[in-house]
Amino acid sequence: MDVLQLLEQLEQELGDRKGGLFSKKVDIGRCSQLVRQIRGSLPDTLREAQYVVENKQKILENADSVAKNTMREAEERAEHIIDNSELTKRAEMEAKQLMETAYMQCDALVDQTKTHLDIMFRDVEQFLQSTLAMIRNNREELRGAMIVKTNKNG
Repeated sequence: MDVLQLLEQLEQELGDRKGGLFSKKVDIGRCSQLVRQIRGSLPDTLREAQYVVENKQKILENADSVAKNTMREAEERAEHIIDNSELTKRAEMEAKQLMETAYMQCDALVDQTKTHLDIMFRDVEQFLQSTLAMIRNNREELRGAMIVKTNKNG
């Protein structure tokens, strides 16, 4: 039976007094039974609504607490992300500085190597020039000695 039918029966039990005030006695037991059936037939949502109304303050406090916790966690995560972002930026800056330093050191090393090689090549060139000059002198002396010998023999 649905709630409306039960309410109609309760109404009939309480209100059907055609013959005067005391013509029909109200069956209290039947009325109590109908009230229990009505209560049992009420949808769960009404009971839940009643629970919400009765515990409204606790529910609001709990919701407020959950909201505050959620906000606090969100702020902490945001700070963590910002911190990590800052760490990443710092690490990238340090890496860039290290790379620039490495490139500068590499350039300096290349320049030093070129300078050292230039000095070595200059020294080798001077050695070879002096050796070549000595060889030319030796050849000239040899030719001179050969000419003198040819003139004496001839």
